[in-house]
Amino acid sequence: MDKINVVVTALVAALLCIVSLAVLIQVLVRFVLTALNVNISAPWTEELARYTLIWMVFLGAAVGVRHARMIALEFGVRKLPAHTGVPIRFAVMILCISFFGLLFLTGVDFIELGKSETSPVLGITKDKVYWAMPVSMVLMILNSLALIAETLIEGRDIRFASDFAPED
Repeated sequence: MDKINVVVTALVAALLCIVSLAVLIQVLVRFVLTALNVNISAPWTEELARYTLIWMVFLGAAVGVRHARMIALEFGVRKLPAHTGVPIRFAVMILCISFFGLLFLTGVDFIELGKSETSPVLGITKDKVYWAMPVSMVLMILNSLALIAETLIEGRDIRFASDFAPED
């Protein structure tokens, strides 16, 4: 799973570059060129940035799940004794996996809807955008299972999983 996450992280970095470039072009067209009395528009930059950002966020969140780097209220579970806190944390992980499964199914429904919708400027069917949700949910489920397996195999306390995350 970690090898897949390396590829996904590189993809997220590439998507960030695309978003940044699209927004930069939009700012240049909208403000700099307008100030120079050059009135052109680049509506494709807004759609490209939006759709790329959607993919970037979903894929980035999937990688964040691997090392428990998602926003969570951990302080309560960390303060509990291990015999109480660890089962609660595992229960929360199972609940999250169930939620990711539900979002996967919802994403599949959105894909079907997106096949009949076309983006106004880029002219692509929106199912290409909506694929971000089910793809990322599968990655989140796999990363959650990898986190659970890693903590069990290595005998670590899952309440402190984020403390063992590799440095970026």
